[in-house]
Amino acid sequence: MCTLPLPVRGRRSTAIAGIAKGHSTFSHRTPRSSGRLLCNWVDELIPADRLVVVIPLSDRLVEYLHRQRSGFPPRFRLAIPSAELADDLLDKSQSLRIAQQAGLDVPDWVEVTSIDGIEAATTLDYPVVVRPTSWSSTGDHYFKVMVCKDQRELEVVLTESLQRGARLIAQRYIDAPDDAVEFAITWRNGDGSCTVTCTGRKRRQSAPEGGVMAWGEATALPDVADRARRFLEATGFTGPGGIEFIRHDGRLWFIEFNPRLEAIHFLAAAAGLDTVVMTYREQALGEAPQHPPLQRDAAGWVGAAWLNRLVSRPGDWRLAASDRVAFARSENRIKAVVDFRDPLPSVALTFRLISRAVLSSHAGAGR
Repeated sequence: MCTLPLPVRGRRSTAIAGIAKGHSTFSHRTPRSSGRLLCNWVDELIPADRLVVVIPLSDRLVEYLHRQRSGFPPRFRLAIPSAELADDLLDKSQSLRIAQQAGLDVPDWVEVTSIDGIEAATTLDYPVVVRPTSWSSTGDHYFKVMVCKDQRELEVVLTESLQRGARLIAQRYIDAPDDAVEFAITWRNGDGSCTVTCTGRKRRQSAPEGGVMAWGEATALPDVADRARRFLEATGFTGPGGIEFIRHDGRLWFIEFNPRLEAIHFLAAAAGLDTVVMTYREQALGEAPQHPPLQRDAAGWVGAAWLNRLVSRPGDWRLAASDRVAFARSENRIKAVVDFRDPLPSVALTFRLISRAVLSSHAGAGR
């Protein structure tokens, strides 16, 4: 049997990384136009008598697999939402509606799909965060979030994005420090009888206004776990997922839900709740834990996220140094990529960074 965790890089191709035997790590790029191309490549790599569990790591790939699900042979087990749920859960506006229906606190928001909707967005309290309703609704200019400090900036951002064909959410921005961001890494088996939640908080992010966790901690947060379960029950979602909240002014604000494996799943594994293994065992073997494992405290470090922050904010090197000291104090700590027992992922990441730098330099020289 084989597990393929699949991250996506770029709009027209899929970067694939996974584990075929033991700690053997591999990578590949294939056009995203057809699931058949992915199947063909896997058929060359893995004997035909083995099951292949595909676990996406991005909304882009969830949607890709969802659209192509009928093209995968039976031996491919796709760890994605059901056909009935996928479209709703990939739409951030629908997730916000579900959270509200489940009784969660959600910052005021409006969906903006045309110029006529801008006026309603300007009535929100500032600052306002603008984001696409899904990864595929950004129009011809990809972005994740933009924070607007006043009405004029908001109107410009909305107008320009709409003219590019985007569908947007404008929402009151909860201005809080990095460590106010809390999360639940979740897993729920197919019949909903077993729900696992690993809760924790981000101590630092790749950017002050939000982004990937640069370092954080898994720790028991009962109210976060309770709200995560309420959301999962309201949706009927099963499989691996993740929910993000911001704790501010005595309230726990729902920010977003990701209907797939979280990038920081390694932190949950260090905390004793390995959602990758749970997903694999259910998809491949039809097994689920009889009793949810107990969570223990853990700390996780994502060097690539810290690198991104330092590139844009070099002055934060002092924060990086102090955070590293705090991370080192944890008795149970884990790094996202570097592991001396399995050095190939760090080698692959180094090679990718070098190749990107070379390609960028060649592109710059060609201008």
